Amino acid sequence: MEQWRRNIYVLWLAVFISAICWTMVMPFTPLYLEQLGVSHSAELWSGIIISASAVCNMLMSPVWGAVGDRYGRRLMMLRAGLFLAVGYVLTALVTGPNSLLLVRMLIGGLTGFVPMAIALVGVSTPQQEVGKALGLVQTAWPAGAIIGPVVGGAAADWIGIRGSAWASAVMIAVVTAMVMLMVKEEFAPPPANRQNILADLKVAASHQVLMVIVLITAASQASIMALEPVLVPFVKQIAGVNAPGWLSGLLFSIPGVAFVLMTPWWSRRGAKIGYVQTIATGMLGSGLLYLCQTFVTGPWQLGGLRLVSGVAGAAIGPGVAVLLATAVPRELRGRAFGLNQAASSLGSVVGPLLGGFIGSYIATRGVFVLTAVIYFAGWVWVKRVVEPRVQMAAAS
Repeated sequence: MEQWRRNIYVLWLAVFISAICWTMVMPFTPLYLEQLGVSHSAELWSGIIISASAVCNMLMSPVWGAVGDRYGRRLMMLRAGLFLAVGYVLTALVTGPNSLLLVRMLIGGLTGFVPMAIALVGVSTPQQEVGKALGLVQTAWPAGAIIGPVVGGAAADWIGIRGSAWASAVMIAVVTAMVMLMVKEEFAPPPANRQNILADLKVAASHQVLMVIVLITAASQASIMALEPVLVPFVKQIAGVNAPGWLSGLLFSIPGVAFVLMTPWWSRRGAKIGYVQTIATGMLGSGLLYLCQTFVTGPWQLGGLRLVSGVAGAAIGPGVAVLLATAVPRELRGRAFGLNQAASSLGSVVGPLLGGFIGSYIATRGVFVLTAVIYFAGWVWVKRVVEPRVQMAAAS
C-alpha cells in the first residue's frame, strides 16, 4: 500500500478513536462533578469547565500550529496524543471540581490531536487526492461522536466515569503508538508567514460577507454547546434518577446520526436552491424544534425531537462552508476558514457558560428556550443581512 494511503487510514482511525474517547467522558461532566461532591450548581461548574478548556484550546492552537510548521505535524500529533493520554489519566485521578477544571484546561491548551491529524493528511497526500482525503478523515469525528456518548453511558454504569477516563487514556495511547509506527511525513519547513493576527482582523473586517458568515458560525456553535452542561441532568430529571447511563448517551448523540446521514442531502439541496436558503431553513427549523423540546415530559419525546433537530442542523454547516469558498475572494479564503474556526471556538466558550448559568439559577428547560431564541435570531440575521449581501457580492 502506498504510504499516503496508509496515512489516511491510520489517521482516520486516530480521529475516530479520539472522538469516542472525548465523548465518552465530556458529556458526563455534570454527573462526575456530583460524584466529586458538587451538590449545588453542577451545571454551572460543568459549563465553566467546558468553556475553560475551549478557551485554552482557542488560545494555544495557533501556537502549536506554528510549532508544527517548524518541526513537523507528525511530531506535534505525537506530542498532542501523549498529553491527551496523560490528561485522561489525570481526569480519572482528580478529587474535586478545582482539580478537574485545571486538568481540562491543560487538555485544552496542550493537545490539538485532531487538528494536527487533519493538517498531516493535507501535507502528506498527493495534491489531486487532497480533497477526497480530507473529506474522508473529517467524517471520522462525527462518526466517533455518535458512538462515544452511548459507550460512555454504558461504561458509566459498569465501570464508572473514572473507569471511562482510564479506558480513554489507554485507547489514545494505542492510536498514538500506531501513528508513531505507521504514519510518515516528508517534512520541509515552509516559508515564514509574516501575517499577524491584527492584520488578519483588519482584512476580515473589511469583508462584510465574511464577517456575517463568521457570526452565523459562532451563534450556531453556541446554541449547540449551550445544552452540553445540562442535557444529561435533564434526562435524569424527565426519566428518573435511576435512568441508565446509556440512555443519556443515546439522547446526547442522536442528533449526530441525523447530521452524518443528512449532510450530503443538504449539500445537494443547496446546490439547487442556494446555500443561503438552506442555512435559513436550518436556523428556522432548529429554533422551532428546540422550542418544542422545552415541553417534553419523557425521554423518547426528547429523542424524537433531537433526531429531527439534527436533520435541521445539518443544513447549516455545508452552507457555511460553501459560502466561505465562493462568496469570499480567493486571496482571503485561508484566513476566512481560520477565522471561522475561531468563531466556532468562541461559540464553544460562550454556549456552555450561558447554558450552565441558566440551568443552575433559572431552569434547565430555559436552556432550550435560549437555544431556540439564538436560532430564531440567526434566521432573521440570514434573511435580513446575509442574503442581501451575498446577492450583492455575487452581482459584483
